[in-house]
Amino acid sequence: MAMTRREWLSAAPASWTALHAAAQPDFQRIDTHVHVHWHAPPLIAAMEKSGWRGLSICDSREMDDEPSVLDQMTLGTQSAVRRSEGRLAWAATFDPRGFESPDFAERTIESLRQAFAKGAAGVKIWKNIGMGVKSKSGQYLLPDNPVLTPVYAAIERAGKTLLAHLADPDAAWGTLDPGDPESAYFRSHPEWHMRGRRGAPSKEQILAARDRVLARHPRLRVIGCHFGSSEGNLDRVAKWLDRYPNFVVDMAARVRYLAREKRETAQAFLRNYSDRVLYATDFQLRDGDHEAAAKSFLLTHDSEWDFLSWQDTLQFRGQEVRGLGLPDGVLRRIFHDNAVRWLPGAW
Repeated sequence: MAMTRREWLSAAPASWTALHAAAQPDFQRIDTHVHVHWHAPPLIAAMEKSGWRGLSICDSREMDDEPSVLDQMTLGTQSAVRRSEGRLAWAATFDPRGFESPDFAERTIESLRQAFAKGAAGVKIWKNIGMGVKSKSGQYLLPDNPVLTPVYAAIERAGKTLLAHLADPDAAWGTLDPGDPESAYFRSHPEWHMRGRRGAPSKEQILAARDRVLARHPRLRVIGCHFGSSEGNLDRVAKWLDRYPNFVVDMAARVRYLAREKRETAQAFLRNYSDRVLYATDFQLRDGDHEAAAKSFLLTHDSEWDFLSWQDTLQFRGQEVRGLGLPDGVLRRIFHDNAVRWLPGAW
């Protein structure tokens, strides 16, 4: 049986341990998708010690007439970034629910202008665009709705990046199968299970609308979160990357899909598109034990770094798998260079 990283290091001869330490990167690794909305000294200390930086992303998840926590989240994020000593950058967002108001675009653009003045490197749009927010007549707001066009144009003019979590894994539109790793999420969050909802767009319709945004705004940098919501189909992701030079993807919370893919397929994709994939985890700092959160943060990063960088068999998410063993240059692009390029000014 393969050993965990901790077991391997504790059992290895000193020469092996030194060899592994020497194999660690000589660059700062960047997690381009985390949610840290208040100051947590243990987390920042852990990031400092391990050489990590992160992009803390605000998002507006409220639906219907739920009260918004966006102002509180934004202020908390800005404070966390200021106190992080350069470990954190941040991305702003906006509440799309008022999109039918005549002054929606003007208000949204002004709020983003203020966010950019305070250092926001980008703007996040979330899956409630396409899967939740509706007009008064009951039509779903899609990402290519004309009301959003001036907002995208403002982000482009400001030289910022659009981060887009649009749509969800296929299970959101399917029958909940216990064998599908995403089924548990949709059983716990039935509000995002779209099967059978009258008037709801398909996943393909939402992503086609996103693609129209990419085509209409060719100078707008767009990061498709979670492999562009096509984590189970790398061929499809590759076609998007070939078609839209302004589009890249992050791997937030989806490295596990690479571990389920044929090793040669995952290796080939990451090598061929090493300049178009950003490392990310979707780590969320919750209220509570920040020491435990810091340990969880490091454990996830260590585990995924090992899977992507090691050639050997190892334990990953409770399974014995062989690491992808990506070349040093590929690792540097995925874990550092692409973040600097696609989120300019953040680090």
